[in-house]
Amino acid sequence: MRWLSLTIIFICSTVALGEGKRPSVRITLREKVTIANSTVQLGDIAEVTAIREEGEKQIASLQTLPIAPSPLPRYQRVITAGEVATKLAQAGWRSGDFVLDGAKQVLVTRSGRNLTATELEVALQKSLNTNVKLLLPPPPIVLPDGELTVQAEMPTSPRTILPVTLLVNGQQIAMLKLLVQIHPVTNTNAVTQLSDLPISRPAHLTVFPPADYVVRRRQTVRLIARVGNVLVEAQGTALQDGKVGDEVMVAVSWSKTPLKGIVSGEREVTVAAW
Repeated sequence: MRWLSLTIIFICSTVALGEGKRPSVRITLREKVTIANSTVQLGDIAEVTAIREEGEKQIASLQTLPIAPSPLPRYQRVITAGEVATKLAQAGWRSGDFVLDGAKQVLVTRSGRNLTATELEVALQKSLNTNVKLLLPPPPIVLPDGELTVQAEMPTSPRTILPVTLLVNGQQIAMLKLLVQIHPVTNTNAVTQLSDLPISRPAHLTVFPPADYVVRRRQTVRLIARVGNVLVEAQGTALQDGKVGDEVMVAVSWSKTPLKGIVSGEREVTVAAW
């Protein structure tokens, strides 16, 4: 009888021990996915299901487990099953706690779109609460999918080089310097009553100080042309004075025909090509 009792206790202990080692969740890797976020989470690349009842409580935390940084927009990267197992171990999961199956590796593609001048102008107008016109097209930038917003300060000149920070879904993407024209929004209802306002400065108008000339006639200037993602630079001689945003003619040594460009900075003129 004593031998029988010991056997029963041993069998029960073995069953309980085996029950404790059973995995609680199954993680099935997908072959390829497309995502928009900057971080790849486990739920992006795998289907997580519960094997046992306690696994139901662990699904949410597993799905948000960070696995790796996402590739750049419109680029791809491969995440292997070994990388996923390593991240699970770093998060405190033992190999007996889960079943990892499905694809041996996952091809991750990050979605994205090209930044357009129209989209950027709209974002600038919302940020500055005034009319903004880009005098030069923005550089070629691929944005991740999401809402584009910008951070910029109201310039003191109607034509200026404006530092701008691009954000998508609140995350900083790039910092640019844009040549812009500002057209202050006026209150048309107040214009009919200007006689009632102080002559020194109507309250509804934004007054810009006079801009200085940054390019002078017969001055050597730097010419900039953008070819795709490449900036090409050369030198020329300005044929007229110009403020930021003004069109000026520039003489160059390799051509009898002057080039037309836009003043984009101190002794700097941006041209379409030469």
